[in-house]
Amino acid sequence: MDSAVCDRGFTGEDCSETSCPGNCNNRGRCVNGQCVCDGGFTGEDCSETSCPGNCNNRGRCVNGQCVCDGGFTGEDCSETSCPGNCNNRGRCVNGQCVCHGGFTGEDCSDKACPNNCSNRGKCVNGKCVCDVGFAGPDCAAKGCPNNCSNKGRCVKGRCVCRRGFTGPDCSHKLYS
Repeated sequence: MDSAVCDRGFTGEDCSETSCPGNCNNRGRCVNGQCVCDGGFTGEDCSETSCPGNCNNRGRCVNGQCVCDGGFTGEDCSETSCPGNCNNRGRCVNGQCVCHGGFTGEDCSDKACPNNCSNRGKCVNGKCVCDVGFAGPDCAAKGCPNNCSNKGRCVKGRCVCRRGFTGPDCSHKLYS
């Protein structure tokens, strides 16, 4: 028996089956005029490559790959991204940077200070600017008033003045 020439939209030996667009591009099967796509394909005619997890509604699918919205990352956009990708100076854990040694800040862009300045100063570009009364690279040492006016040395928080100077900060000149 010759195969029937069916009207548009119908198929089968007796033209009783509804056809599918593009015959589902050989990437799925036709069921009642609708394509049921094979895994990895989507669309009315199974012509589009699908994305993992449909990008979790946090991005768009482009040629089978998720292009994630801001704040999300991963093959299926399921992970929360970190600011500036932690500047390659740390790793991203649940959307927060865990900085490598020597770096700090929300995005690991700041240089860390020794011992976090012992909580007795401010960290500026990796160097401690100590609060009054504290000194040293990590502000752990007791400082002297006015740095002994550069006329003595600081020993355990007290000025030991050079000959000819006196006072709590060695600022007073002795007259002989």
